[in-house]
Amino acid sequence: MLLPDFVLSLALFLQNYGLANCPQARDEPMLDSETLWRIGPDMNVLEIPPPLRKINQQGIAILNARRAGNRGKRQHRETTPVSS
Repeated sequence: MLLPDFVLSLALFLQNYGLANCPQARDEPMLDSETLWRIGPDMNVLEIPPPLRKINQQGIAILNARRAGNRGKRQHRETTPVSS
C-alpha cells in the first residue's frame, strides 16, 4: 500500500538483474527463468536500482568485529586432567 509503483519498479530491477547475471561458481543465472513469477511489460513501470548505502568507518569496524572467525580473543579454560 506504500508506494506500490516504487516496489514494482525495484522488483523489476531485481528480476532483470537475477535473470541476466551468473555467479562465479555457476553457469546459469541466479534466478530460474522457468519458475520465476515475472512483472509483466503491461505494468507500466520503469526499473529503479535500489538506493546505494554508504557505510562509514564506525560501521566498517562493527562489521569487521562481527566477521566469522573473528569474535575477539578465544577464552581458554584451564582444565585439570582426568585420571581413572
